[in-house]
Amino acid sequence: MKTKKFWIPVLLVVLIAIGSGAWFYQKYLEKKEEPPIRAMYIPLGDDDHLMIGQNNGDVFSITMPDTILDENGKQITWQELKRGNLLDIYGDGIMLESYPGQYPGVTRIKVVSQGDPADADQYQDIIDEIWSPRDSSQLPCLNVGYTQSYGVISAVTMQGGYSWTYTDEEGVSQTITADSSKVTMWSDLPIMNIEKATDMELYFDEQPVEVTAIAYPADFLGTEASGEEGETASIETDEDGNFVLKNAREGMIYLIRGQWENGWSEYGFTVAGRQKQLSS
Repeated sequence: MKTKKFWIPVLLVVLIAIGSGAWFYQKYLEKKEEPPIRAMYIPLGDDDHLMIGQNNGDVFSITMPDTILDENGKQITWQELKRGNLLDIYGDGIMLESYPGQYPGVTRIKVVSQGDPADADQYQDIIDEIWSPRDSSQLPCLNVGYTQSYGVISAVTMQGGYSWTYTDEEGVSQTITADSSKVTMWSDLPIMNIEKATDMELYFDEQPVEVTAIAYPADFLGTEASGEEGETASIETDEDGNFVLKNAREGMIYLIRGQWENGWSEYGFTVAGRQKQLSS
């Protein structure tokens, strides 16, 4: 019984310490922040966006942070932001030199005004210059992103077989289909160089409803490997709903298959050590 008497106070102390640590860490991040950028939020399609600086007219996109607060200080998700919202964007102040600019070091966002969707109409020329609605006949593309000690890597994959249905300009349903050989037979597969087994983010330019993956040993490169030689690779979703290839390993060939309402498409790449390449 004596042990139980001490357990509750000790547990409370631990919880208080954890809570205090999180509070101090948040304050530490805020001290490192540059003054906020006041910007208007403009969504582009379902998954992209543009920010227009209200003081200098800068055009940029950001990496969405975990902390996004509405006008009342309530936590919201980036999907709840609306066209015309005015935001205070806090972060390290480092804007990458591109057009549009890219601001990856954002730490938090505060909605300062709901604004009006029509307020964004004045920037339509800029929007048209940067973004256009997706062509429904265009097949989705897949990039792979992963982190190594020397930096963040992003690389394209190779597209293989597909079957895709779309509606043409005359309102007629069309289906395009292409068969492909086994991924082990594809020539000039892109190579992802890694230092050790690592998770890889799968960046589709149109989000699929399902993703599967099969891994083949590199020894089968250049051969018609059967399904028995391949193994199912683990695909998970992160907290943002993005698909992640788990524990991608050196010396493997990966076939990624995405499924959409319009159809399916396959993508391939190889994984090798940083200084190695797979040869057919």
